[in-house]
Amino acid sequence: MQLLMEILVSFFLLVGSFFMLVGGIGMIRLPDLFTRLHAPTKSSTLGLGSFLIAAMIYWAFQGHFGFAELLITLLAFITAPVSANLMAQAALHLKLRSLSGDVPEAIERPLPWDRYRLQRQAQKREKRFNKTPDE
Repeated sequence: MQLLMEILVSFFLLVGSFFMLVGGIGMIRLPDLFTRLHAPTKSSTLGLGSFLIAAMIYWAFQGHFGFAELLITLLAFITAPVSANLMAQAALHLKLRSLSGDVPEAIERPLPWDRYRLQRQAQKREKRFNKTPDE
């Protein structure tokens, strides 16, 4: 049983190390921001997930449930893609150029931090155009 645990933990540690290595190489080799966003997102999600699965397996064989590792894994799976998406939206908002030299098409909807400002502008515009002659 001890051998099985060591094999499983070693496997997940190697898989996690591989993903982290590929993510590091991707950060160096990929040419622009839009392609570089994939490297840290994938490596942190899959690499950290593999490390934490290895920790959960180890603690399960020791007789303890790794609840903290499970929560960290879920948090990493949720936050890494969301943060990469927000960075890509910010890059589109700033009109950063891609490798081909052109600016990718802007997003159709406003960014989260622009929504309040746009709502206020629409309300002011509506008040200005809907005034009656008596006012």
